[in-house]
Formats: sequence, C-alpha cells, structure tokens
Amino acid sequence: MLKNNLLAKSVKFALIGGAATAAFTSTAVLAEEDGAKVERIEVTGSRIQRTDIETVTPITSIGRAEIMATGAINVADVLNQSPVAIAGSDQSNTSFSTSSVGLNTTSLRGLGEARTLVLVNGRRFVSGVSPSSGYAVDLNAIPTSMIERIDILKSASSAVYGSDAVAGVVNIITRKDFEGVEVDALAGISQESDRQKHAINITAGNTWDTGNATFAVGYDEDKGLKSSDRDFSRFDQAVVLDKDGNEMIGNIFSSYPPQGRVGGLNADGTPFNFAHEEGKNRFNRASYRQLVTPLKRSYVAFNIREAISDDIEFFGEANWNSSKTFDSTIEPTPFSTDDVFLPARGGKGGIKLSNPMVPQKLRDALIAQRNAAIKAREEARKKDPSLPVINPLTDDDIIPTLVRRMVEFGARSTDLERSTIRFVNGIDWAINDNWNFNGYVSWGQTDQSQENGGQVNVERAALAFDVIKDANGNLVCRNELARLQGCVPLNLFGAGTVTQDAVDYVRSPAKVSGQVQQFVVAGSVTGELPLELPGGNIGVAMGVEHRLEKGTFKPGDLAQTGASSTNKSEPTDGSFTSDDVFVEAVLPVLDNLELDLAARYTDHEITGGDTTWNAGIKYSPIESLSLRASAAKAVRTPNIADLFGGRGETFAGVTDPCNNVKASDTSEVAKNCLSIPSIAARVARDGSFKLTQVEAQSTGGTVGGSKDVKAEIADTLSLGFVWQVIDGLSMTVDYYDISIDNAIATTGRTTVLNRCFEVSKDKFDPTCDGKVVRDGNGALTEVHSGKSNENRIETSGVDIELNYTMDLGDGTLKADLVWNHANKFETTPLRGGETIDSVGEVLSPDDRANLNLYYTLNELDLSWRMRYWSASTDSNEGSNFNFTNFKPLEKFNNFGGVVYHDMSVGYHITDKVQATLNVRNIFDKQPQFAGQGFSSGGTGINTVSEAFDVTGRYFQLGFNVKF
Repeated sequence: MLKNNLLAKSVKFALIGGAATAAFTSTAVLAEEDGAKVERIEVTGSRIQRTDIETVTPITSIGRAEIMATGAINVADVLNQSPVAIAGSDQSNTSFSTSSVGLNTTSLRGLGEARTLVLVNGRRFVSGVSPSSGYAVDLNAIPTSMIERIDILKSASSAVYGSDAVAGVVNIITRKDFEGVEVDALAGISQESDRQKHAINITAGNTWDTGNATFAVGYDEDKGLKSSDRDFSRFDQAVVLDKDGNEMIGNIFSSYPPQGRVGGLNADGTPFNFAHEEGKNRFNRASYRQLVTPLKRSYVAFNIREAISDDIEFFGEANWNSSKTFDSTIEPTPFSTDDVFLPARGGKGGIKLSNPMVPQKLRDALIAQRNAAIKAREEARKKDPSLPVINPLTDDDIIPTLVRRMVEFGARSTDLERSTIRFVNGIDWAINDNWNFNGYVSWGQTDQSQENGGQVNVERAALAFDVIKDANGNLVCRNELARLQGCVPLNLFGAGTVTQDAVDYVRSPAKVSGQVQQFVVAGSVTGELPLELPGGNIGVAMGVEHRLEKGTFKPGDLAQTGASSTNKSEPTDGSFTSDDVFVEAVLPVLDNLELDLAARYTDHEITGGDTTWNAGIKYSPIESLSLRASAAKAVRTPNIADLFGGRGETFAGVTDPCNNVKASDTSEVAKNCLSIPSIAARVARDGSFKLTQVEAQSTGGTVGGSKDVKAEIADTLSLGFVWQVIDGLSMTVDYYDISIDNAIATTGRTTVLNRCFEVSKDKFDPTCDGKVVRDGNGALTEVHSGKSNENRIETSGVDIELNYTMDLGDGTLKADLVWNHANKFETTPLRGGETIDSVGEVLSPDDRANLNLYYTLNELDLSWRMRYWSASTDSNEGSNFNFTNFKPLEKFNNFGGVVYHDMSVGYHITDKVQATLNVRNIFDKQPQFAGQGFSSGGTGINTVSEAFDVTGRYFQLGFNVKF
C-alpha cells in the first residue's frame, strides 16, 4: 500500500503542499532504510501524530519558499491571495472607518473573519479587532519572517479546535531548529513612484543537544496611498445616466460645501449650484481620503524548546507587535446645525433669523422665499380652504438647517496603535513509548489606542452660535462664563468665516481606547490503545481546555455623552469563559482504510452547552489513489461584540410600515398602525399618514450587542480524492458543503419594524418591546436594534489542486494550480424572507484560481504567478442604483474577469547572499469601478479592494544575508 511505500510518501508530501512545500518536507517525513520506522508527525486538523500527511479533511499548505517568492512583508498579502480565502479587513476597505482602520484579517470561503479560526502552532491567538465591533486575529501581529508554512484546513473543525472553526482553520507554523543569523532587507515602490515600502528583519537561532531557540526582530513601513494619487479614485464617483439614458461614470460632489448651505442657498445668501461639476461650489470628498492606509509595524518574536529531562521538554513562545496607522485621513466633518439642536440629544431651538451672524443677503433671500410660498399658498387656498396658512418669517423664527464642510478644522484623522503581546508556556511529556502529554498556558492581550481629530463639540458649538453685539459693536458669545472659557462666535455663514479662535474653542479631539484579553489553559494526552485492528493500533487523543475572553472599549468622552459631532456611542465591557472537553480517535480498520472520529463538549458561560463532532473516512483502493469523506457539526459561540458591544447611535435609513396608511386600509399592518393614537389623529386630519421628507430621514436609534444571542451551528460535508497520477504529478479534488443555522448578524431596523407590525392586532405592541419611539405627530424618532440569530447560510463548491515537478534542462520546474469553484452561497432569513444567492457576485465569484510556476537553475530561482478572479456582478438582486433615477445598475453591474501576473527573480550571489527582484501586477491592470450606489466596494476608493489591485505595477528588491 502507498502508506508503506516510504519513498513514494516523501515525494507525494512534497507535491501536495505545492512546489514551495518542499522547503519543509524533510522536517515532516523521514524515509530511512527499508524496514525502518517513519517518523510520526503533527498534521493540522488532528492532535494525533501520524505517518500520513493525507488527512480525511483537505489541507492546502503555503510554504516558506512561496512566501519568500511573493516578497510579501505581511502574511495577509499571501493568505488573501489564496482562492479559498478573501480579505475580511484590509488597508483599503477599512480606510473610511475609525476603530477598524489598518486591520488585515482573513475570511475562509467568504463566510466572515469571525467564522475563520486562526491558530499559531495549533494554538489560539488573541483577537486584534476592537471588542465593540468584532473578533478576528489581526495578521499584522504575526511576523512573516517567523513563518515556516501556513496550513489552511478547508473544512470545519470545532471538535478538534473549538469554537469559530466553522469555515475552516488557518494554522500558522513558525520556524524551529533554525541555526545562524539571517538578515532580510527590502524596499519597494510603485510605477507611479509612490506607496514606498521598506522592511528590515533579523532572525537568529541556535540548536544544541537538548533544545533550540529562534529569535526575530523587525520593522516595516507601508506609506500607503491617498485617493488623489490614482485617477480612478481622484473623485468620489457614481454611475449616472447621460441624456440618452445610457449609464456612465460621473463625479459626485458633496452638498456640504465649505461656504455653508441653507436649502438652495449658499450660507452667504447667494444661490447654491447643485450641478455635479468640478469648480462649482460643491465639495470633492476624495481629495482627503485614503486609498491605502499607511502602516508601520515593529515586532519581536521568540520561541524555545528545552529538554528538562529525558522524557519532558519545555516549550515557550513570546510575541510583541506594534502596528500603527499614521496620516490616515478622511474629509473634514460634514456639519449640520441639526447636530447641535438634535432633540434626541436634548437640543433645543436653533439659529434665529435675528442672529447677528446671519448675513443680510441670506435674510432677504429667506424672507423672499417665504413670501413666495405664502403667495402660492393663498392661491391654493382659494380652491381648498382647508390648507393651513403659512405665516411670514419673523426675527424669532429659526432659519432652516445649515450644513457646512468644516475645512477650517482640518481632515478627520485617525492615529491608531495596536499593541499585541502573547506568551505561551508548556511541556511535552513522553509518559512512555505509547503515550504523550501536552499541556500549555497561553495569555495574549491587544491594546488599541487612538486619537481622532477634526470633530466638533456640539455643546460648545451651541454656545458659540448664541451671539450678541457688545458695547463696541463686536460679536461675542452671549454666555459670560463661556466667554471666560474661550468662547468666540462660530460663524458658518460663508467660506473662510471660521476663525482659528473658534476652531480652538469648538474642536473636539477624541482619545479612544480598547483592550482584548485571552487566557487559555489546556492539556491533552495522545497515544495508542492496546487494541489492534487489521491496519494497526487505534490512535487516540483526549483533553480539556479552559478559555477566558475579555474585552473593553471606551469611545471618547464626548462621544459617550453625545456632545460630539460623531454618533453617540456607549462603552463596551464584557467577558466570558468556555470550558471544553474533547476526544479524538483514528481507527486503521485495514491497511488501506482509516476512520477518524472526534467529539467536543463546550460549556459556554453565556450560551450554555454545545456538542460538536467530526467523522471522516479515507480509503486507498490502489497505491496511487486515496478517497476521503468527512462530515462535521461545528459551532461559533458569540464573541464579546456579539454579546456586550456597546450601543452606538445610527441614523441610517428606516422605512416606516405606517407611511401612507389611510383609514380605509384593512391589512394587519394598517390596523396596527391605526391603533396608535397619534397616527390615527393625523390620518383623521390629513386623510393619510404621509411622512414629510424630514420625518422620513430623521429616525435615530442605536445598534449593539445582545446577551440573547445564541451559538451558530454548522453542518459540513467534504468528499474528495488524492491521486498520484504519475511520478511527479498529483491531484486533489474535494467537494464541500457548509450549512450554518442561527447565523449571527445585526438585525436591520426596518426588519425590526416589519416584524413588529406584521402580527395580529391582539399581539401588537406599539413600542415593539421598547425598541420603537414616536413623537406626538406619530413620526418615528428612534428605532433600536442589535445582534441576533438572523440567517441560515449555505455554501458549496469544489476545490482542485494540481502539483507537478519535472527536470527541465539542468534545472527543476515545479508547478501548482489551486482552483476554487463555488456552486452556491445562499442566505435565508430565519423569520421569513427571500433566499439570496450571492454566487457570481464580486465577493463570492464563481471561480478563483492561482497558477504558480517555479524554475530553479543553479544560482537562479525564477517564479511566475497568475491569479484569476472570474467575471462577476455587483449584485444579483439589483440592490444597487444609479444616481440619476436611482434604478438598479445594468451595464455597470458587471465586472469582467481578471488575471494578475506577478514574477520574482532570485539570484544567489554567494552561498550566503541572495538578491530577489519582485514585480507585482506586471501588466499594470487597473481596478474595475465600484462607486457610490454599489453594493460592494469600499467607501472612497471606487473599487473592490478584496478583488482588484489598487496600487498598479509594483517593484520590490530584497536581500537575504546569512551568517
């Protein structure tokens, strides 16, 4: 049988991981003389050491040689190019955020970063995401120079590794048994002479009779890109219709201009030009935005193994990383006087017409507009006397909402640092020839500290708006105490009217902090039972694990009270423990037939107990072919953000089911609406409950975590084979199917309303269990929502891998192809609603593939890599729109397929010195357009950074020196 053919096994293992995997083959399988033992190895996806790298669950490995060939300074750059992974957060799609800016995370199968378990050496790594917004390992915290290989387990494995391994597992294996000193230095620059990168890494190690140690220290910097650095992102853009009704890309400018605007007037009283044309008086937001967030990283990493006795070995790991974003900006604050006088925040009144800061020209224009409205209403009342009378403006009337771009306050900026520290200590104890014990304790902590600039203190703005003239005729703040504290008038009526003194008084810098902690203690025993099956002894593993997760997040003080122009936000503070017991068994039923079984019971402090399991079978009917199948039940228990995320204010659009309800309507929804006295009174007065534009757009509320969230449960299936086609050529094909029930998501606020009103009248609660607030006119003022178990998610597809090695001339050619084809990605609401299949959309394309070619000849190493992303759509459901008639996109709903080409040339100058030139995106493929109104794409970058390269052709030169 194949597994007894040691030479074939060694060759096949080298092939399965791809050409790059050869770099670590020798550490995994040692073929000795005939009749000698094969060293047992640890394989990702199992705690039982075995002789066969081919597990029942499919694994893709990315070796150190491949990582080096890409020239990547960040592991995310390697991992998210795999066809089975996609960026969760990256330096472009988070550039408009605050707490997530600069993150680099990964999502297997596109199922989300929270459903992808990232391990280091088979053990959990602490989250790097703000506990108010999510949970995921920030790949910035794991230095590339310490990585030996990356194993991607492409199937659920909660029974082996615990919660979160729903989409699969990414296991990052660090370097061991390293001897000497290695220095890596590189510098890179784009064809446009920007996005400079540089890095320096020093790795040192030593091996002695009883152990080994590896130490690494490094620094790298990515200077990022401004949106203005590329033509495709120079302006905020959307699809518009030309005069013939054809879709075209148009520049979109903000109606919050630097000179201020009141309705259709500039704040100085001149007419406002609404045309989306450069040079007019609207504002180009893209001029301040980031295309790629700048990032600096520093790190120190250390691992050690030391034999304490003949049977006991101590191991330890220590990591420290600091990731900093710098010069990360978005456009200045879009300020509205509604921010100051918002009733939901206790605001009252507004700027009166008599305020001495209001220009006379604006007064005259507003009075003229009111007089014209009075005249038109008088004509209308001749036909319908029931229409209400419009009164003339007086000095005590509040001027309409004034909006303004606060350019004098500078760009909104985010200077953020994440510091991650992690320690692991444990022992491996060879109890006897058959049994081993592994126990460890790990502790990790991520601290997030940031300063946000460019915000406005709305409480001080209210004081700075309340202006009078002093004895000398100068404008001053009315409040004497405020004047003593530096208050000066905040004049928004015109361009350049805000003084530096006003900026200094009203500016609201915010210090934000967060912390994540993780503590794990675990122990397991592995060995063989004295029960021999025809294929050998039964291997087992069993153990226990205790895990503590804690998270806190503190928004700025003014954001917590609602005194800042940002959305009001509550702090996050929560923790939970999880106690697990697990068991695993490998049953060699025959020489060519193996069963793998695993089970785990998890007792989660908040959600209670869950049992997960894995069951797999592998059968080799002939020496060159192995058939495999596995099924599993997996779980994702809710994280700190899901359970305890502080409630944050939102004003996103909400559709009121009562809008346009009439007294004659007889539906259940209408009956429930009419049972609300304020709505019934308005219907009696006006004939229908028709919301004004202001009412329809002014519904506040909050979203946040919920302790009612339960665990997600996933059922998965994998079927496939591994085939050694001929010497040097191997193939793996695997079908996967994943179904997730009770998938956690934030419930849409419109969904909250619909569920509340679509019930029988006797079950209807007008407050929707305290989630809904209406004013005296029946209009919604608040709708609150949060996390809940919302959906069922189903995805399936096929993974194909081909690996080929041959001698070519005096060198060796190696090739590997990794292909993913998606069959479906369906999301179905649990409480009713249509199923949406996202396969074929840009973030879940039908096909993704990588083809890597490597050629080694004496001192020369060449590689050519091709990355394929198939043609796709922005939305299968038409949930996008153009900016002319707001209908779904047609021509621009489609993205073409794209192939990116990268190459590297490495030359061994001496035995100790190697130089490598990398060129990425050789043919300078420009990203495809996805602007405002699209379902996909990051704010301010006009494309989909997860799919399309935003930098362009890029050159990088690196040197590796060994001592």
